[in-house]
Amino acid sequence: MKIAALWTGGKDSSLACYKAMRKHNVECLVTFIWEKPSLSHPRSIIKAQSEASKIPFYWSKLRPPYEKSYREDILEMKDEYGIEGVVTGDISYVDAYHGNWIDDVCKGTGVEVIKPLWERDRQSVLDELLAVGFKIMFSCVKEPWMTESWLGRILDSRRVKEMQKLHRTKGLDLCGENGEYHTMVLDAPYFKETIQVPHFNIEKTQNGYIMEPLEISSIPK
Repeated sequence: MKIAALWTGGKDSSLACYKAMRKHNVECLVTFIWEKPSLSHPRSIIKAQSEASKIPFYWSKLRPPYEKSYREDILEMKDEYGIEGVVTGDISYVDAYHGNWIDDVCKGTGVEVIKPLWERDRQSVLDELLAVGFKIMFSCVKEPWMTESWLGRILDSRRVKEMQKLHRTKGLDLCGENGEYHTMVLDAPYFKETIQVPHFNIEKTQNGYIMEPLEISSIPK
């Protein structure tokens, strides 16, 4: 099946893409950009990831009404790339009322939604990311779960143990499904280059901290 990978630049969309590649042909990556883009997934990093993966990249600038805008762009990818499905890194519902957004916008388009991480145990997701060689950096953290010191850290077994403690003491979702943190992927098994972020600024938000990359470089693998 020809598919598009819905891409945020974070760990979950990157792992979902990796798993989908085992069964399907990923024709392109697509990032949907809202009127107020998320600073937790810097566009400069997403651009570097698209170059590192060597997969055609598709920016989708959304406009109200958003559900219609999503559907139109998905249909455009279907026409342009022959897309038969989209893969998403969604793990669970945002809440019972809203359901799954991508499921809803793809209804009636003939495009299948592929969710390889859906309802996965959170620990197993982190274990797989580390086992197959992803390099992941924390790019946004929220209080009261995490502090500023987490920004720029690499997700490794030591950090996972710290997160397990935060899960027990503060109710942290290990995969950040409630918005506790966001990540950016610097390397993946299908990247041809490794991304480096040697310098960054830290911006205080209303309820946490965000890193702003000042310098981005890539090293061939």
